[in-house]
Amino acid sequence: MKASPLAEIRHEVTYRFVGGTPEDGLLSCGFMRKRTAQKSQIDHCIPYYSCFVLLQGSGEYWDETGVRAPLGAGSVCQRLPGCVHSTRVEPDGEWLEFYVSFGRCAFDALCRLGLLDPTVPIGMFPHPESKLSLFQSLLAQLTAASDQELAPCLLEAERIALTLTRAAPYPSASASTRRACELLEKDLRRELPLEEVARQLCVGYESLRKQFQREVGVSMDEYRQRKRLTTAQMMLLEGESVKAVSQSLGYVDSYAFSKQFKRYFHCAPSDYARSSRKP
Repeated sequence: MKASPLAEIRHEVTYRFVGGTPEDGLLSCGFMRKRTAQKSQIDHCIPYYSCFVLLQGSGEYWDETGVRAPLGAGSVCQRLPGCVHSTRVEPDGEWLEFYVSFGRCAFDALCRLGLLDPTVPIGMFPHPESKLSLFQSLLAQLTAASDQELAPCLLEAERIALTLTRAAPYPSASASTRRACELLEKDLRRELPLEEVARQLCVGYESLRKQFQREVGVSMDEYRQRKRLTTAQMMLLEGESVKAVSQSLGYVDSYAFSKQFKRYFHCAPSDYARSSRKP
């Protein structure tokens, strides 16, 4: 019988410093083997962000908010800055985790963008061993990098944290609905008949329309319009004219664009652009 690749992984971590204050500049990752209960972290609190995925072994998590959950292979745990939490290691010698840690300022930025959700400290990542080469690559890169080469390592650490913790926007949605979302988000300039989306997915239009509304909460047309108008907001913030934005996003004219924009955001696009540029 072929040995598991996890059996060959040894305890190995690295700590680096990007800059700024220690709580903002810390950058670390690695594999941790915890063979005894003494390696548990009870009422633990750190000033930076960290998350780990349990590759094998078991234990338990709890925090001061009352969240409590068993830990097993595939469990993902976020250790939030300044929050007391506990992870108990089952003392059977099996515990193996991969973790990434980075500074509080990076954590705050990801939260502001809605990319990290601090309200869900525990999650699951099925088949974490499938990302083993990704974990090993970051560890090797971070260990070998000079101080001037740490920025790409920080971005990769953030990417891994998001990969492990970020759920799909509509986790209960069917595969056809998620694929429909992807199609509706693309090529916003052209008119996209919704029947064409159904044809590309090889499903009936009426069944897809009803399923999408039920699983996402808005119609397919509404979903595409929202994506279009969010793009319009960003273009206006960049200084693009109302006319240029309307043309880029495929509206028949500036009037049609302004009418749609005002219906969603309750102000004219020109007013939105002016107010956003005020100091």
